[in-house]
Amino acid sequence: MKRVVVSGVGLVTPLGLDAEASFASLAAGKSGVKRLVSYDPAGEKVVVGSEVGPEDVQSMADELPQEVRDRSTRFVWFGVKAGREALNAAGGIHKEPSVAEAFGVVTGVGYGVPMPSEGYKVGPTTIIKSMPNAVAAWLAILEGLKGPNLCCSSACASGAHAIGVAFDQIRLGRAVGMLAGGVDTVVTRDVMRSFAWLRALNTSKDEDPAKMSRPFDKTRRGFVLGEGAGFLVLEEREHALARGARIYAEMSGWGASSDAHHIVAVDPEGRGMAKAMRMALDDSGMAPEALDYISAHGTSTPMNDRLETRAIRDVFGKHADNLMVSSQKSMLGHAMGGAGSVEAVVTVLTVDKGLVTPTINLVNPDPECDLDYVPHVSRTANIRAAMSNSFGFGGHDSAIVFAQPAGH
Repeated sequence: MKRVVVSGVGLVTPLGLDAEASFASLAAGKSGVKRLVSYDPAGEKVVVGSEVGPEDVQSMADELPQEVRDRSTRFVWFGVKAGREALNAAGGIHKEPSVAEAFGVVTGVGYGVPMPSEGYKVGPTTIIKSMPNAVAAWLAILEGLKGPNLCCSSACASGAHAIGVAFDQIRLGRAVGMLAGGVDTVVTRDVMRSFAWLRALNTSKDEDPAKMSRPFDKTRRGFVLGEGAGFLVLEEREHALARGARIYAEMSGWGASSDAHHIVAVDPEGRGMAKAMRMALDDSGMAPEALDYISAHGTSTPMNDRLETRAIRDVFGKHADNLMVSSQKSMLGHAMGGAGSVEAVVTVLTVDKGLVTPTINLVNPDPECDLDYVPHVSRTANIRAAMSNSFGFGGHDSAIVFAQPAGH
């Protein structure tokens, strides 16, 4: 099968409206989590999350033509912004008519637009504003991408699955390039209340918001809701080399599996997680010892962090002690369907820059979480290859392997 490289990256997060700004803030250990007074002025409900400010959201909307803006909403604006950044970083190669015919889009969206419980109005734009495939559709329309156009919705693994599906389209010769990523913007009162009912959210009222997301810490109490978009331009390797493209990393393999266990709980032995990681390694043709870093799903829930750690040890054996593992959710919160793709972009930049972002707020290590989580401070290192893990409600498991491009 054809080899695939990353030739463009794009990010929109609460820490920056582009990949460089977001990565720099993550590397500096900054937190985007804050108190969201606008959702509950009385302070009686869940009011902590990680979101992009209203002026920045408006600026993304203003970049779009009026007719697009009127027929779309927040998650589309995020996705188009990050997707266009990735396309521009790839040199705008998709604008060549011959390339556009074989250049597609796959987006991952967990929720799209969550409708409020009551009091909302419907109209002629309601469906097109809320349909999960709207981001893929608008990116294709705005950028003239006429290749495969798909949307994945698999909860918190949506963005990662989108990247994997796009990878296969190129490997199988169905496209020369793919814009792939995910987005979710669901920091709303109803969504927060729903996750609080599931006891997945940290609902503490007496903690510093910036410290409420603390993956792998013994005192962790659940995740913090976030939002964001991350996109990669994946390109057939020979095509990228022929045009002299800037190559960030090679996508070497991916794995997808199912826990087939419970609608929200992780398999109690972490077997689905481990299977996805093994599949990704097998697909890449790499030995476990070839990897230096894992971007963990790392949600800050008691169950996920413990079982992900167990799964990593199961797959990597003694080499697990040599791996660096960190969670961007400690700084960004959980961006739902956008989390896997945001973290995949960060993983690509980690390989490219040789800089590992930290896990902040890890003050009281959990004895059952006993890996090197790069606590507090980023770390410079030669990253030969790295893995990005994503796991979603319903037992959706994904792992992606990125490696330094040949000759790096």
